[in-house]
Amino acid sequence: MKLASLLAAAALAAATAAASQTAAPTAPMTERTDRIGLQGRRGPSLFRPGFAVAEYTGSASSRSSSTRLPWQSRDMARAEFDLALPGGSIQGDCGGGQSHRQILWITFDREPLSYECQYSGAAPADARLTLALSRGSLLARLQQPQRAGELVWGDIVLRAETKRIGGLPFGGGRVMGYVFSRDGVEIGGLDLNGFRPTFYLPPQGSPDRDAAAVLAISLFAFQDPANR
Repeated sequence: MKLASLLAAAALAAATAAASQTAAPTAPMTERTDRIGLQGRRGPSLFRPGFAVAEYTGSASSRSSSTRLPWQSRDMARAEFDLALPGGSIQGDCGGGQSHRQILWITFDREPLSYECQYSGAAPADARLTLALSRGSLLARLQQPQRAGELVWGDIVLRAETKRIGGLPFGGGRVMGYVFSRDGVEIGGLDLNGFRPTFYLPPQGSPDRDAAAVLAISLFAFQDPANR
């Protein structure tokens, strides 16, 4: 009986330790990440300015177009960027948009918002980002347009969803920010609710830091129709 009690106590201690290791952190994401402002740098051309976000440097170009007719509305966006990571430089090629056609009150064709990025260079094989319109709660939709997406970066999968990080509580129809999560735990974000974007990246040494930086730069380069 004494041996059985000791074994049961050991098993309980092991289970408690495992649970404590896998428990979600209690501190807010903003207190567990590095808060980094965007810095401008000289780029290869006037139409492709450079930037720096902590140790990550690169250049980007974005363009967009809109069509507004009585029977048709269409928004398109494209972005290209290069980004120097510790493991080498990558290139991002992104594009997407939204549209709908209608006569009077009847909608004949609708393409909801979508945005996709493909990566090359030192990026992992099959690395990609997909972003789409998200329903969200009524309060969330009143606060800002809703988007949700997923970045696949090797064996790392990060989810992004629109969420206010700081600043005013309502965006006036603009996207105010994104929060990134892995396995349900918030690990970073992008705050667009200010004069300059603010990046929240996992601490240096984290295996998620590079992927979070790529995700943040990809979303920063996106000229969302709601923000024009």
